[in-house]
Amino acid sequence: MNTPNKITIGRIAATPIIAWLIYQPGLYARWSTFLLFVAAAISDVIDGNLARDKDEITRFGQLLDPIADKLLVLVTFVPLYGIGLLPLWLVILVLGREILITVFRRFALSRGQVIAASGWGKSKALVQNWFIGSVLVWRINLAYVERGAAGGAWQHWEGYTLAVIAVGMWFVIVLTILSLIDYLVGYRHLWSRPAA
Repeated sequence: MNTPNKITIGRIAATPIIAWLIYQPGLYARWSTFLLFVAAAISDVIDGNLARDKDEITRFGQLLDPIADKLLVLVTFVPLYGIGLLPLWLVILVLGREILITVFRRFALSRGQVIAASGWGKSKALVQNWFIGSVLVWRINLAYVERGAAGGAWQHWEGYTLAVIAVGMWFVIVLTILSLIDYLVGYRHLWSRPAA
């Protein structure tokens, strides 16, 4: 097994820990969640770059990497909704898209086609990670408020964090929809191809 695939498996292994940490109270757990999530998100960029630079792109990696990305979304969006930091409709939109694309990838595979991440899909994943990271920073902010953080500078930082979350959410919505359309239209020829 090559290094990029090992990194991808490591990202998958980190996902249940991230989900568990989100439900844990306290400042330490919130910082741990954020740092582990950032490490997992960065690993997504690293494994892809390594695979391309070392010419180690494999069929296994092409199948595994999207699964790892979807797991990271699942174990953050659902718990963040569970603790009241994300609206249900956004979770349904994002996870519904991921489920639909996963089913479509399986359908494509049955017809001998491996669907790798597209430019729109990669942009969507990047923006989702940015958005999730911002929400996790907001959780850290809330812990500091509980500890008595106040003042003009702190209020400015809180406002900035909320603004980043608001902008990020709209980018997530748009790219979630556009990337779905891109996959379905780009591989529409599969509907007429017989099963392999």
